[in-house]
Amino acid sequence: MWPFASYPTLTPHTINGKTYDYVIIGGGTAGCVLASRLSADPSLSVLVLEKGQVNDAFWTRIPLLSQNFRFPFMQSVMRRPEALSSEWGDLKLELWTGEALGGSSRINGMLLTRGCPGGYNAWAEDYGLTEWGWDRVEPYFRKSENCVGRPGKEYRGYDGPVENRVPLMELASVRYWVEAAKRCGLPVESDANDPSASAQGAFELDQTIDGKAQRLSAYRAWLGRDVAVERKGRLGVCTGVVASKLLLDDKGNKVVGVEIKRVDGGAEYRVNVRREVIVCSGALCSPQLLMLSGIGPKEQLQAHGIPVRRELDAVGRNLYDHTSFPVMSEIKQEDTLHIIETLWGFLSSLFLWLIWGTGLLAASSTPMSIFYRTGALDKKTMTVQPRDEDGKDTMDASQPRNVPNIEVMLIPINCHRVAIPGLNLFSWYTTLVQPFSSGRVELASTDPRDHPRVRYPLLDDKRDRIAMRESTRFSMHLAEEFAKVYPGPAPLTFAPGMDMKALDSVYEGTFKPAPTPAGKVLEGGKGDAKPTGKTWRDVTDDEIDEYAKRIALSSLHYSSTCRMSLSDKEGVVDQRLKVHGVENLRIADASVFPYIPSGHTMAPTIMVAERCADFLTEDWSERKEK
Repeated sequence: MWPFASYPTLTPHTINGKTYDYVIIGGGTAGCVLASRLSADPSLSVLVLEKGQVNDAFWTRIPLLSQNFRFPFMQSVMRRPEALSSEWGDLKLELWTGEALGGSSRINGMLLTRGCPGGYNAWAEDYGLTEWGWDRVEPYFRKSENCVGRPGKEYRGYDGPVENRVPLMELASVRYWVEAAKRCGLPVESDANDPSASAQGAFELDQTIDGKAQRLSAYRAWLGRDVAVERKGRLGVCTGVVASKLLLDDKGNKVVGVEIKRVDGGAEYRVNVRREVIVCSGALCSPQLLMLSGIGPKEQLQAHGIPVRRELDAVGRNLYDHTSFPVMSEIKQEDTLHIIETLWGFLSSLFLWLIWGTGLLAASSTPMSIFYRTGALDKKTMTVQPRDEDGKDTMDASQPRNVPNIEVMLIPINCHRVAIPGLNLFSWYTTLVQPFSSGRVELASTDPRDHPRVRYPLLDDKRDRIAMRESTRFSMHLAEEFAKVYPGPAPLTFAPGMDMKALDSVYEGTFKPAPTPAGKVLEGGKGDAKPTGKTWRDVTDDEIDEYAKRIALSSLHYSSTCRMSLSDKEGVVDQRLKVHGVENLRIADASVFPYIPSGHTMAPTIMVAERCADFLTEDWSERKEK
């Protein structure tokens, strides 16, 4: 095929009034998987509706650069949640998503982590979702992948389209990260996706990078140009459109079509569905579409004058996310990714990537992560223990009680929301991955092009605050042990106990802290950031809390806003992803997770989409037989 041929897309005018067997709303990670699997059957017609465009320019495929969703050429969208409680001042969290064919897999860290097996066993045991225990979901993780980086492993897959590798980060500091982890009681494992590995440890991470050292997004893995051209007669991709609402029959219990419009406004169009509509719009937008269609909490719909077609209180509820509170050490520039901020560093790295597919640009910013459970910490030594206070094993990954609640991503670059010229930072990106706090998504208006209102859960549950404090102390201990073995100065420059006025000056003009509660005194004055002078042993809870109020970040792993459940009182979809009480409608994306996984959400989202494709095939085969 001519290498510069355009991707075959449709316009809303050309699909208006047409009928398709399946209509997929959202061409993100899950939507690409579903479209590819369903359209493999030549007897079926499949339509994908996507708000963004394709725009597959080569610079959007450079692994490291394409993680910067602030670049104007990246198809990313930033939403801000509703104002947090006054305790957080005017902290403005940024909720980024990808709006392009491939969705957030076009801008994420390319990390393919399944999550701890015990987490899926908890879905089965705690929520009664017996079809979603580890033994039922594990084959689908294998089905989707081609684990080039770890050949010959029986627990990995090699026949799927999602290539993944383990690129070596060419920084001398890596060996000292590993040594610090060992000193804090963590085993060092090679594969975070090995179900027999320890539940807690330091792990190398699989990255979705192809044989040309390019980002392998869901679009390129599942729905690339070759697939779209080959299946042109039965697979349609319509970009630049938004679904206004689902069209239901007169009884209000069966979806018969979708109303759409261009993202830039104009006339409304309609497409009809012969079999089913599958909503794959993500945890922020899937509940928005349901509510715009009259499916959701009664009070939400009535407040916006939307007729109630199916009352489902759980739509938009139970929003979970992985929230991060990084601490940062200052080390030599050549041992961080800051080296590519220099002209020579960037040009040499670009040359290595273009010619040999190597160098710092050829991989994710996050080659390793630490997973552990705060309940397994010895609080006196801040080290991970193989048995807890009750003598129970803490390392068996199949047990729900051992699911890690903390991830520390090891990221050799500044992770502040703003640039800090002159500082070369290494981030211990401390993240709550099993939060108790939950938020919700609500309608902001009846215009489908408007962002929904997001009420973000930020340490609303006291148990999360305790975990945040303990994990921050542990990360400070990691940084301390790292500094002992690193060949050069490695002061902990951004951490609790630092000069808060210096930290405020970093965010000057972008953040105003909440007033310090009466009786609490914060030392320091305005000036440059300097080593904290505090350690994990003597830092106070108040100092940790004040730091967290300024540094908190979303890890962009939104989930559970249309969660799976056994009844319509507790959730939105059943175990086969059908919306409770509505025929011909399913949801397949991160919004259906009954609870957020302990790993990154791309692999679980692909798994859900793979299962949905099988459910559809099985269910409609049974209907034909009858």
